[in-house]
Amino acid sequence: MMLYTQPMKIELVGRTLVADRKTINPDVRTFFELNDVLKEPTDKNEDAYYMYREITKKNDLRYDITLIPQWRDQAEYAKTYGHCHPIAERDLTYPEIYQVLSGKAIFILQKELSAGDFFVSMVEAEKGDVLLIPPNFCHNTINAGEEDLILANLVSDNFTSDYSLYKRNRGAAYYYMSDKSIVQNPNYFISKNERIRPQKMNARYSFSCRDILTEFYTEPSKFDFLLHPSLLPSYKF
Repeated sequence: MMLYTQPMKIELVGRTLVADRKTINPDVRTFFELNDVLKEPTDKNEDAYYMYREITKKNDLRYDITLIPQWRDQAEYAKTYGHCHPIAERDLTYPEIYQVLSGKAIFILQKELSAGDFFVSMVEAEKGDVLLIPPNFCHNTINAGEEDLILANLVSDNFTSDYSLYKRNRGAAYYYMSDKSIVQNPNYFISKNERIRPQKMNARYSFSCRDILTEFYTEPSKFDFLLHPSLLPSYKF
């Protein structure tokens, strides 16, 4: 599948990603690793999804692509492990932006309002949609379609993600089951939740973007807030 011809050529052939004639080897997450966050653990130990990191990089920002094939024999729809970001400045964690290049996604954004009390935003996204993950939200992504989900993301390269919340609580605040039911994870107390589209979340922070890769090349300073989240307007949930 040809993902881009400009500003760089990016093609995904099977599980191999080639960017401007350079093969990018993926980091692979297996089902064995995902057992920490599955509602129903599995003895399967095959590849679960693929992360192609640093396809391009500038100004300490890294552009990645993730391939999440749909699982055909599990209790849940395919998903990522989930992670949190550390503080960047002024009690604000590093933000991140995602774009759906192919498929359908549900992003589960969760923010701890006080000790053990969470606000959860479920964001439904389709091909072309761009989503800002605001500061102080942890997140994971679900492949909500029947085909492969291909995501791009742009994020600071100055930190390591923290997976401990998801490991401790056996996953995100909600599970998306194979019958398309949404089941709350009993390890969370959720006082507020919402189900929205990406445009609504982005508008809260006066953010808009048509295509991450193109605008990263033509207007890189637009994404300075990924390094300095205090540049974003504040929003109270």
